[in-house]
Amino acid sequence: MRFVFVESSLETIPEEIQNHPDVVRSARRRGKRPEKLLLDDSIHHRAMANLEKREKRGRPDIIHQCLLAVLDSNLKDVEIFVHTVNGVVIWVNRETRLPRNYIRFVGLMEDLFDRGKIEANGKTLIEIRDIPLSSILTENTVVLKEGFSEENLVRSMDSDLTVCIGAFPHGDFSDEAVGVFKKRNVRFAGFGKYPKTSLYATYKTVCLLERIG
Repeated sequence: MRFVFVESSLETIPEEIQNHPDVVRSARRRGKRPEKLLLDDSIHHRAMANLEKREKRGRPDIIHQCLLAVLDSNLKDVEIFVHTVNGVVIWVNRETRLPRNYIRFVGLMEDLFDRGKIEANGKTLIEIRDIPLSSILTENTVVLKEGFSEENLVRSMDSDLTVCIGAFPHGDFSDEAVGVFKKRNVRFAGFGKYPKTSLYATYKTVCLLERIG
C-alpha cells in the first residue's frame, strides 16, 4: 500500500526571488543563504507575487500535516512518497518520527534539500530519489479529486493500492501530472462534489484503510 502526495507545496527559495528584500531579511534572521531556505508564503508572500504557479507554492505546512496523519496511523505496511510541485520525489520511511513542531519540520526539510537524505542510527529516514512520478504509481492507482465518489477507492483496496493526494493549497493537478495519470490508467475517486483539503482527504483515506484493513 502506498501514499503519494502529488505536487506538494514543498521547495527551497527559487532563484528568481533569492534577492528579494523579504527573502534576504529572513535569510539573515535564520543565518542561512537564501537558496537554503524553505519557501513559505507566510514569510515570503510579497516576494512570491510574480512566481509561476504561485497559487500552488509556499505551503509546506500542508505536507507536514498530511505526513503526520499517515505516520500517526495504525497502517503498518505502507510506503510514503512526496512528489513536489517542481517534480522532486521524496521517499519517507514509515518508521520516521517526524517533528510535530512546524519550525523544526522546516529545518528538517531544509537539511533534506541540502544533503539529499536524512539518516539516524545508520538508517535512512527521508531521501530524495532521482525518479519520475510515473515510476511510483502502481497498476492499482487511485487519484483523489473532487466530483468523484469514494466507491473506486473502496473497491480498489488491496496490498498494491496507491492513493494519490494533491498536497497544494489551490488549483488543480498540472497538465504534466494529468498526462502521467492518463498513461498509467489511474482511476479517480473522491469525497463528494466539492473540493476538500489535502488533510481531510488524507485523514478520510487513512480511516477507510484502517477500517477495511
